Amino acid sequence: MRFAARKDSNHTEVEKAFREMLGDHVTDSSGWGNGAGDLFVSSGHFACFIEIKADEKKKTTAAQDKFRERHPEQWFRCNSVDHAIYLCKHIRATGSK
Repeated sequence: MRFAARKDSNHTEVEKAFREMLGDHVTDSSGWGNGAGDLFVSSGHFACFIEIKADEKKKTTAAQDKFRERHPEQWFRCNSVDHAIYLCKHIRATGSK
């Protein structure tokens, strides 16, 4: 049985930044499990998972590490709103190629 995943303290504000920059192309995937990441986001033809962590020191789980190894170009870690803005710019640029 899977219990509800706990969200990091900055999840709401980071998700809001992604929604402001990517609009409806943001899905909360924090409950999906298997290390997929907290958000599924896309722009153009590019899509990826975003793992939100409250700070750089917080470790990823074994499932998150395994998922990232299988999908290295589609899994990103995000620790702050500033980092979310940077990632949104990268996602938009990649999706428009």
